[in-house]
Amino acid sequence: MSVAVQSAPGLASVQTDFNFIIPTEEKPYFYSSAPPEGKPPTNIASESHKVNVTDLRSLPDEERAKFTIDTAGFQIVKHESAEKEFVDEEAITTKYYKEIEELIKRETGAKRIFIFDHTIRRAPHTAAPGPAVRGPVQRAHVDQTPKAGAARVFYHLPEEAERLSKGRVQIINVWRPLKPVVDAPLAYADYSSIDPEKDVIATDLIYPHRTGETYSVKYNPAQRWYYLRDQTPGEVVFLKCYESEVVPGRALLTPHSAFVDPTAPAGAPNRESIEIRALVFYQE
Repeated sequence: MSVAVQSAPGLASVQTDFNFIIPTEEKPYFYSSAPPEGKPPTNIASESHKVNVTDLRSLPDEERAKFTIDTAGFQIVKHESAEKEFVDEEAITTKYYKEIEELIKRETGAKRIFIFDHTIRRAPHTAAPGPAVRGPVQRAHVDQTPKAGAARVFYHLPEEAERLSKGRVQIINVWRPLKPVVDAPLAYADYSSIDPEKDVIATDLIYPHRTGETYSVKYNPAQRWYYLRDQTPGEVVFLKCYESEVVPGRALLTPHSAFVDPTAPAGAPNRESIEIRALVFYQE
């Protein structure tokens, strides 16, 4: 039987099912697009565990402010975007990207931002990784391993990569709901509550022309998970997915997952969101 993580007295939380990887001898993998004929799209096996997810709104402001990308791996930032519909790809990659570049610089003090992709999710949530998935993913994971994070610099900025990699580099996801979230909110684990040596498993992400690497997450009852209830488009979440500068006490990654909110009303609208993935440099 699963062991539920208990929130501290006085904190609002929901208990729900999370999907975690079942470790096997074979390295986990999944394809970003259709696999070769006869090859399964993934070999990942999952198990469900009951987890308590604490609502950050139930914390006093001064306590909530302690959760930053360097202390916990995630951070709530208030930001209103000029973009409202997110249906014009050109407007997203020009105007919205520029907004997010400036926002990351403001919040982190970084000198340079390179946004390398984005995902819009409007379909129903699912636990399965794969090429057709563009709904909320109900599976605990981290988008990059340290190996993959470092490789992203060379993949996207090959002529400058060696120089840029000598300084501090991060990958930060900026996650924004397109409408107020009713169901399938995003949860994130406090880095200080995970065991980075035991709780994550490197997983191949196979693209048509290269292989990346993500982390799948194992269940650990010590993990502390959080979310922002009724999150609005004016509230974004920063998620750290890679950190090159390892310092004691600094968060290096952020496990995260969508989850089914048992308190959501029947027939709740599908969650809609956009996530930006950005390389963050602290030198020009």
